[in-house]
Amino acid sequence: LAESDFTCMAKLGVTILGVPFDHMVYHFVLTYSNWEAGTVCFSESFEGLNEGLQNALWELGGVPRRHRTDRLSAAVNNVPDSEIFTRRYKALLTHYGLEGQAIQPRQANENGDVEQSHHRFKQAVDQALMLRGSRDFASRGHYQVFLKKLMAGRNAHRKERFTEEMAVLSPLPARRLEMAR
Repeated sequence: LAESDFTCMAKLGVTILGVPFDHMVYHFVLTYSNWEAGTVCFSESFEGLNEGLQNALWELGGVPRRHRTDRLSAAVNNVPDSEIFTRRYKALLTHYGLEGQAIQPRQANENGDVEQSHHRFKQAVDQALMLRGSRDFASRGHYQVFLKKLMAGRNAHRKERFTEEMAVLSPLPARRLEMAR
């Protein structure tokens, strides 16, 4: 089982060349090992979900059986027709052979692994920024490398359970799914 959600990073005060970097992270977590991946994005949208989920699966190197999310109402609201969102999301899940699950309305605890991981991840980012001595980055790319290294370090402590999870993942399809807008 994997869970995913978006988390707002604005309160961490990250800047790019001195300019506030108002962003989110699409956050993906395997619930057994707590292995995580993240993609910088700017809104809870289908585009952010599509890119983030695919990035996580390709980084993972396999596909879990199920993908749990919140009700995705923010992502749906960014699409003029909710049926378009539903079709696109189902196509994404089908491409990867994923079974989609949505939590009940106002029951964030049902997506508890990713919710708790948001909190711990943002604490780790904040600590790493303090140790770095600066919250400013030369580019978005430099910041993304910083986040990727941080997640790799967090994942390094999860190897035993991660290895068990890897054994039951399905293989990736031959290619990513590119979607027309």
